[in-house]
Formats: sequence, C-alpha cells, structure tokens
Amino acid sequence: METLAPPPKLTHLFTLRCVVDPPMEIGNGPYGRRRCVPIMSGSVRGPYFNGEVVPGGADFMLVEDNQTTHVNTNYVIKSDDGALLYIRTEGTRAGPPEVLKALMEGHEKYKWMNDRVIIGRATRAKGEVAYDAYFLENDP
Repeated sequence: METLAPPPKLTHLFTLRCVVDPPMEIGNGPYGRRRCVPIMSGSVRGPYFNGEVVPGGADFMLVEDNQTTHVNTNYVIKSDDGALLYIRTEGTRAGPPEVLKALMEGHEKYKWMNDRVIIGRATRAKGEVAYDAYFLENDP
C-alpha cells in the first residue's frame, strides 16, 4: 500500500536519569490506588541540550487493579546555559513502559520543542527513573 508521505522518523532528544524518593502511598479511591514519587535530582544529556533536574518535582500515579499505571509527572530542568525547562510527562504504562512526553518551554532557544511530538521509553530501578526521549520528525 502506498502512503501519502514518507513515514516519520524518530530523533534522539535526550536521556534523563532521576533520583527519586520511595513512593508515598496516598491510598485507594474509586479509580485505583494513588501514589506520589518525589523527584530529588537528576541529569539530562543529549545532542540538543544538557542539564540538571531541579529538586521538587514529582510523579503522580494512578494504579488500576490490573496494574495499568497512569503517570503524570511534573519537574524542571536547568540547562547548562541557564534556561529553565518545565517538563510534563503523562501517559499510560502497561507492559513495556512507553510514556508520552510533553515539554512546555518559554526560553527562545528551546521553543522549537513545543511543536514536536516527543515520546520516550522509561526504565525504573530502586531509587532511580531513567528514560530516553525522541522527537517525531515529519519533514518530507
């Protein structure tokens, strides 16, 4: 089957590693179990920018009975050149931990990320969350 345009390609944006505190169990509700994972620190490395995770963010989760987890993460990165980037990660983790990413940036140098679809693949270990982020290129 012929497509109208060439398929988009993924380009590596950054790799993020966060140090996290143990989850705080908020409790069960009508939609599942709520928890909060505080983000303490971390680093971001990639071809477009490098930086450090500013303490104070958190990953808010809703865990369904079947263990499907809905994540809503908010934190700030301070880039090596001093720009502050607000990062919001939201998505559903079921099976492999793919997560949809959204960046909201006001700094002129990084505004181009606001118009990109950014996806990632996350891994978790005790005390750490890490993921690789990619943006979707749809230029012909």
